[in-house]
Amino acid sequence: MSKKLFTLSVGLIATTLLFGQKDTLSKNSSVKKVVGKTASTLDDVIVTANKIEQKQDGTSKVITVITAAQIEQNAGRTIAQILNEQAGLSLPGTLSNLGTVPSIYMRGAASGRTLILLDGAPVGDPSMISNEFDLNLIPLNQVERIEILKGAQSTLYGSDAIGGVINIITKSKGGGGGGFNYGSYGTKQGNFQFNSNFKKLDFAFGFENQNADGFSSAKDTSNKGNFDLDGYQNNSFFVKAKYQIDTLWNLQLSSRKTAYKSDIDYGGFKDDQDNEFKNATTMSGLVLKYKKSKTSFQLQYQYTTQDRNYFNDSVDRTYTIFENNQYAGKTHFADAFLSTPIHKNIQWIIGTDFRYGSYNQTYESISQYGPYNDVFKDTFQFQNALYTSALINNNSKKWLLELGARYNNHNRFGNNQTFTFNPSYALNDQVRLIASVSTGFKAPSLYQLGYNDDLKAETSFNTELGISFRKGQIFARAVYYNRTIKNGIDYNYIDYNFFNFIQQKVNGLEIEIQHPVTTQHNFSLNYTLMNGQETNQNRITTTDTITYNYLLKRPKHSLNVQWHYAINAKWDVSLTGRFISERKDVGGYASPDVTLGYYTLLNTAIQYKWSKRVVVFANGQNLLNDNFSEVNGYNAIGRMIQIGIRLQF
Repeated sequence: MSKKLFTLSVGLIATTLLFGQKDTLSKNSSVKKVVGKTASTLDDVIVTANKIEQKQDGTSKVITVITAAQIEQNAGRTIAQILNEQAGLSLPGTLSNLGTVPSIYMRGAASGRTLILLDGAPVGDPSMISNEFDLNLIPLNQVERIEILKGAQSTLYGSDAIGGVINIITKSKGGGGGGFNYGSYGTKQGNFQFNSNFKKLDFAFGFENQNADGFSSAKDTSNKGNFDLDGYQNNSFFVKAKYQIDTLWNLQLSSRKTAYKSDIDYGGFKDDQDNEFKNATTMSGLVLKYKKSKTSFQLQYQYTTQDRNYFNDSVDRTYTIFENNQYAGKTHFADAFLSTPIHKNIQWIIGTDFRYGSYNQTYESISQYGPYNDVFKDTFQFQNALYTSALINNNSKKWLLELGARYNNHNRFGNNQTFTFNPSYALNDQVRLIASVSTGFKAPSLYQLGYNDDLKAETSFNTELGISFRKGQIFARAVYYNRTIKNGIDYNYIDYNFFNFIQQKVNGLEIEIQHPVTTQHNFSLNYTLMNGQETNQNRITTTDTITYNYLLKRPKHSLNVQWHYAINAKWDVSLTGRFISERKDVGGYASPDVTLGYYTLLNTAIQYKWSKRVVVFANGQNLLNDNFSEVNGYNAIGRMIQIGIRLQF
């Protein structure tokens, strides 16, 4: 770590420690409850760190929890927009027109290298180039909380967990309710959820509809203003049921279906009035759980279908006149693990999982050369694994240690192994030192294997070192990380095939501070510094190798600051500032990369608690109307205002 990084991290942590010497919290419970809504406390129970329920301070891993209260304060926004403001995460496309599929970069890892879980089960599209998951398919109103686990997590979670894991945990209980909001760009959103129980059965179901007139996705460099608006429609439905078999066993069944249509333009700087993109998914599954004291067993299964369609009858009249591209994918996931104490200071976890994916594609087009039709027949891949982990602590819990390993077998490229070594030490009741050495991997996707059946898995070696401080609601953490990726998969423009070639090195610093300055004021901040280097095919000549000292679309510096003010028991307001430094993006085929300028956003949210059952809210994004782009050739939102109402019954 450089002297500048060390000085900055120590300075920020020291500032928080100094703040922490003065406890300004009073015993006013009504105001205290409002302030606490923005904070993640030591009492939070998490499940993503080690697949078992545990207190957040009982793990050495770097994990962030976005709570139900924080989600409520961001009503009207999307999952991607909230994730985009977390330390170590960058999601370009998040602030583009609704219907844009955002990329997910955690700690600089490329798209598809962050594993997305929905209620603990991996989700992805086997027909996508890197098996990515489209976050548009999960409405924020159906989410209870989000757990973000950083660093390589392939030992417990397998392929794709190179940058980390994001576990989206959906609502399952609590009172029913609904809401409606309306905003800029003709955005309208309505949702409804009902929860109830009958003897040993708890059940819930809900529905959400979202529509928007949108704006032109493509940037109009001529400034003539004749690019059309790109609309968006999204419908989502879910149902959940949980049956308490007895005091030790319970069974949960769930199913959800989401389908949306978007008129996103075909390419950057190019308006296309007849382009249409549709995406639909159905996810159904079960979770069987057993828990007695510190012993638990879980069996989980999920079946997912994916249907995507790109339709365009005016892509480029000089070449393609008509295009229709359809994908259909299916995935099966099964996981079973046992967690039990084998000593008073050792919790042992052993499990096995299985993943299966398949897809087919139908393509038809008409161009100046005539009609063309192609059918890509069903193809599939599967992988199964055995994993184990030991969570070790001493009697005083000053020392925490996780040791883990995974053996993974893939039906195409064979087997590979990963390991995790994750110690931490508490200097006192407030300060803990954390460290980690781990490996990760990403199996080549079905799409990539369709081009090259000899592809091997990407592999990564990861280290991190950090310090955390907790005192009541006061929290601060600084983490330095380093990652090296070998055998990275990319597309080769010489022989037009995918190949194992990319070498990537990334190091960075993440700083997070959360401080309730008074009973009414809460302050939080996160800063990310990321340095990346990638050896790849030259994007201009496409014939030689070059090392780029930056990563496309990923900023070197990002800063998020939030101030939350609980005026009284009925009113609260928050103000958020966001700074993103310059980034590079692709300038086009065989063209130099271009620089995307820095931008600064100012957002606000206001809530008024009309009664116990009615909350009125308003939020504004990009209040200064900054003109910026997240992706070269595409627009991002201007000033956006939304107002709405949330009901609970």
